[in-house]
Amino acid sequence: MDFDFSTEHKQLRDTVRRHAEDDMCPHVSEADDTERFPKELFARWGELGLIGARYPEADGGVGMDKISDCIVREELGRISQAFCAAFSAHSHLGIWPIWRTGTDAQKERFFKPALRGEKVACFGLSEPDGGSNIRAMKTRAEKIEGGYKINGSKLYITNAPMADFMMLAARTAPEIKPSAISLFIVELPNPAVDISHLKKEGLKGSETGLLYIEDLFVPDDCLLGHAEGTYPIILESLTENRVGVSASVLGVAKGAYEEALEYARTRIVAGKLILEYQAVAHRLADMATDIEAAHWMVYRGAWQVDEGGIDHETAAKIKLFVSEAAYRVTEQAIRVLGGAGMMREYNVGRHHRDAMVYLFGEGTSDIQRNLISRAMKERDLLP
Repeated sequence: MDFDFSTEHKQLRDTVRRHAEDDMCPHVSEADDTERFPKELFARWGELGLIGARYPEADGGVGMDKISDCIVREELGRISQAFCAAFSAHSHLGIWPIWRTGTDAQKERFFKPALRGEKVACFGLSEPDGGSNIRAMKTRAEKIEGGYKINGSKLYITNAPMADFMMLAARTAPEIKPSAISLFIVELPNPAVDISHLKKEGLKGSETGLLYIEDLFVPDDCLLGHAEGTYPIILESLTENRVGVSASVLGVAKGAYEEALEYARTRIVAGKLILEYQAVAHRLADMATDIEAAHWMVYRGAWQVDEGGIDHETAAKIKLFVSEAAYRVTEQAIRVLGGAGMMREYNVGRHHRDAMVYLFGEGTSDIQRNLISRAMKERDLLP
């Protein structure tokens, strides 16, 4: 059993790392201060083939595997989880459903320009009253002549303030059932969609929106798939994305650990390196252990996707463990730096704020526990 990356995977990692350090690093501090994302990075990601890494060459992508997708997201997250959040919301959640079930016309109009980074996508799913509960969705799409009229609201939508189009989820029937939820492609900006730019404590370098949708008309040709037929695509997208998001959060943990380790190797207190103090060494040992465990969970999950698919329970376990581990690692990194960890010249404080978001984002830790325990009940492991 070979646990090492292939030569191609190592080359990809090195390429993405150089890009992240050369092209992303110069923008990170300003984006964190202004809470505005440097949109030109999408074109660079398109040029490098990073957006299309996971998609087949026949559809304009690069044709790489899920392991490659995770390598890309880990390396982006290592420098800036906020930038990687923008990348993931665009490259996966925002356009994956179009690739899976869109018409040729929809792919030409939205998917392929998005692969090139010419158009930016967002995914309108979460709502103020529903959170992670898709079945509680209140946004409604009413069938009218020539299309649909949509009313509702969406919350915590990454990329929304700068997006050129949105993958919008709405209920197409009054029944509270999963099959009554459909996806629509909505061009932005749109006078029927009011978007507020939210101020955040974490992921400040990405742009997040609150959306109010009033009498939005969406033509029939912007319905994805067919009415009441895209709920499985939503679930598939969310499940696989938990592995990719976990890879990016692993990157945050690694970035914080590397900075803490370097600091401990050079910082002298009372005549000796702080690395020589047992308390500091133990913190670093715990961090390294969490990172290694998270690494294997992520890439085993990616391998499972490449081998034919991953189940909801396994994806939930990965998301739960990695997000909690990243929170622990980034907190310990601050403790290793001490007072310096609170200074803006170091990145550990930003990494910790960003890691904290994923205790809630992409499905809260308790939602993951619900999914895991439900699967255990189905196997009669729990009453």
